Amino acid sequence: MGREGLEQTGVDAASPYVFDPVFYLNTHPDLEKAGLGTPDAARSHWLSTGIKQGRQGCGSFHSKQYLERYSDLKNAFHSDYVAAVQHYLEHGIQEGRLGYKEGGYHDQDGRRWTISNGHGLFISASSRTGAAIDSVVWNNKEFINSADHGRELQMACNTDHFTECFNPTEAGGRDDWIETTTKTVINHASAHGHVFHTMVHPAHWMRPGTRHRRDGCGNGSPALNTKETYEFPFNKTVTIGCAGHSNCIEFVSKFTIGGHWPDGFTYIQMEAPTGYMTGEFTKAYNFNTGTNQIEGHHSNDQPVVMATADGKYAMGVYTPPGQDTDAPQYYGVFFFPEIQGFNMQTSKWNVVYRKRKPNNTMTYTYKTYLCVGDLNVVKQCLTKVIHAHPHI
Repeated sequence: MGREGLEQTGVDAASPYVFDPVFYLNTHPDLEKAGLGTPDAARSHWLSTGIKQGRQGCGSFHSKQYLERYSDLKNAFHSDYVAAVQHYLEHGIQEGRLGYKEGGYHDQDGRRWTISNGHGLFISASSRTGAAIDSVVWNNKEFINSADHGRELQMACNTDHFTECFNPTEAGGRDDWIETTTKTVINHASAHGHVFHTMVHPAHWMRPGTRHRRDGCGNGSPALNTKETYEFPFNKTVTIGCAGHSNCIEFVSKFTIGGHWPDGFTYIQMEAPTGYMTGEFTKAYNFNTGTNQIEGHHSNDQPVVMATADGKYAMGVYTPPGQDTDAPQYYGVFFFPEIQGFNMQTSKWNVVYRKRKPNNTMTYTYKTYLCVGDLNVVKQCLTKVIHAHPHI
C-alpha cells in the first residue's frame, strides 16, 4: 500500500501520533542537508518517501519497532511500513499498543532506546547523540530540540573560566554538528519499562587543535583538551514516575571528575542536567516553593518552568537542596533569538552544581526531577515532588 492507499482509507498519515517535523529533520540529518527546511517540506517527504523507507517520524512511534514488538503484525505485514503506520493509526492506538521495541532497537541507522509511562509520556535516546535524551513526547508533542550534538536533554560540565574550551558533553562535540555519529563513546545503555540507564565517555565539545569560534572561552581561544573523548565516565539513570505522579521524571546524574583539568578556574560546573527545548517553548516561569504557584520568571534560585505561549505544553524542573556543592546551586534559563530555522530554534534551561577542583578522582551524584504536561499538570506534579523530596 502506497501513500495513495493511505489517503483513500482516510487515515492522516502525518498525524502527530506518528510524525513530528522537528523530530523528523533533527533525527535524519540527510534531509536537513537536502534542504528540507520547512514543516511542509518535512511532511511532504514523510508522506511520499519516509513512511515507505521505514524512517522514524516521531519519538513515540517507529514502524520498524512496531512490527518487531508485535509478532502478529510482523507476520501479517513483514516489512510493509505503510501498512504498519495505517494499522497503528486505525487500530493500534485504541488497542493500547506501543510504537517502540521494548529494551531498545538497532538497525542501519543506529541504536535507539525508548521508555514510557504507557499512556502519553515517552522518553527516547539514540546512539547518534551518545545516548543522551533526544526526545521527550507528551500528548503527541515533541519537547526536545536535537538539531546538533550540543542540545538534547543531557549532562555536561565545564569550568567558570574556560567554559567550552574544556567541556565534556554527553551528546557529542561541536564538530559532530548534525552528523549521525559522535565522539562520545557509549559503554552501556539499557531501557526496561520506565527506567533508562547509561554510562558513556563523553566527547569534549572542542576537538584538540581547534579554536573557539564565538564568545565563551574567548573567540579564537584554543581547545584545552588533548583528547577527543573525556577519559572518565558520565552515568545517568532516568525513571518515569515519581512522587506518585506518572508525569514525573527522576533524572540522576553521576559525574566522574578526574585527570588533567586546566589551571586557573574556581569551579567545575556540572549541568545536572540541561534541556534544550523546541522553538515553541518561548515562556519561562518560576515555581514558588512557598506558595506552590507558577509565577513570572525572576529568580535563579527557584525551580524553573518553560512552556509554550498558550501553556498547553510545559516542563518544570526541580532539584532538592542539600546536594554536594561548593557554591549555591542555581537554575538557568536561556533564549537564542538569533537562531533561524524552525527545527533549529531553541531555548534552554539548566540545573548547575559547582565543585572546586578535586585533588583525586571524584564522583558526584545529583538528583533532579522534571515534570511534563500543561501548566496545570506541571504545577500539580511539582507540588507533589517538592512535598515528597523537600531535601536530600
